[in-house]
Amino acid sequence: MGIWIRAGSRFEDAGRNGISHFIEHMLFKGTERRSAYSIAREVDSVGGVLNAFTSKEMTSIYCKVTDENLDLAADLLADIFLNASFPEEEIEREKQVVCQEILQLEDCPEDLIHETLGMRFWLDDPLGWPIMGTIPTVVGLERDSVTAFKRESYSPEATFVAAAGRLEHDRFVELIDRHMGGLSPMAPVQVPVPPTAGRSTYIMNRDLEQVHVCIGVPGPTAVEERRHAAYLLNTILGGGMSSRLFQEIREKRGLAYSVYSFLSSFSDAGMMGIYAACEPSRLKELLGVLRGEVDGLAGSLTDEDVRTAKSQLRGHVMLSLESSDARMNRLAKGEFYFGRYVPVDEVIQGFERVTVDELKAEASALFDSSAFTVVALGPLVEDTDLSAFQS
Repeated sequence: MGIWIRAGSRFEDAGRNGISHFIEHMLFKGTERRSAYSIAREVDSVGGVLNAFTSKEMTSIYCKVTDENLDLAADLLADIFLNASFPEEEIEREKQVVCQEILQLEDCPEDLIHETLGMRFWLDDPLGWPIMGTIPTVVGLERDSVTAFKRESYSPEATFVAAAGRLEHDRFVELIDRHMGGLSPMAPVQVPVPPTAGRSTYIMNRDLEQVHVCIGVPGPTAVEERRHAAYLLNTILGGGMSSRLFQEIREKRGLAYSVYSFLSSFSDAGMMGIYAACEPSRLKELLGVLRGEVDGLAGSLTDEDVRTAKSQLRGHVMLSLESSDARMNRLAKGEFYFGRYVPVDEVIQGFERVTVDELKAEASALFDSSAFTVVALGPLVEDTDLSAFQS
């Protein structure tokens, strides 16, 4: 089960970038009834899992336990959500922990270039800001600001609870009402301004063995009908071992070990992207092959490509149902984006409705030659040739 809150980095201001993620950390540092150690011990003693994450648009604190410990999970999560005490000494200590987490990301080229692509792609919009914030913004957080932001963001209007597994719905509702039903209405949910994507190239010089490349183009939101076509295109282009990018770049040319495409969709914006890493001497070749694949995608799609992609996505959806974690996440995201339960059959039917002609039109629209944002990271100079994606 998880408590989900409409709170994330895109709802922050520049001076407090990273505060949503910092609050997520601080929820585990004690309440009026429990110390940080007792929170950890209580879950460990029943073999459970307690964790949380923050994204651009939401925060989730969740717990996985055996069904006989449902009451414990509900009581613990509600206590963390409602009564986190934010001790001053824990805040100062946790700043150090989060700063180490930021440094860890900067030491991982693949993570760093994805983060950088978001910042360059969404320009100055909060959607592009780093979820963890920066070391200066984290170090500058003060307790009053943290507790005020938590009070404003963790309102009942912005909060919902999702659960999956061996439970009885009505009893679960009663259980949550007992622990959280006393919340009073506070403020309307924040509605962000839809961002505008930019077009640029950006080179980051680092002493690395490889050059890492990330390319982004505007994509569908999480709720648009065209998202189904985009997911199919993503699958065909770079969504697995049989995908165009994997076969051409890794299997046929040996250009890269890691290459894939991805979709990042939000409530009112989206991006489709490509990632690859290669030897510095082969960067121009890699970019040329990538550009050739995206330019040629619309004109080369076949009925067989579409059938295979639909079957692949259907299999992924069905296999995900074997995990109670994934089921809980599906429920929560359906509520977050659509305000309702979205049946699995509805998702699959959305893919099945897409025709080859619609897929070709979507590919042409996605890979508009003027829309590319390209970020390169590695042993590069400022005038490194990225011309394959600059025309």
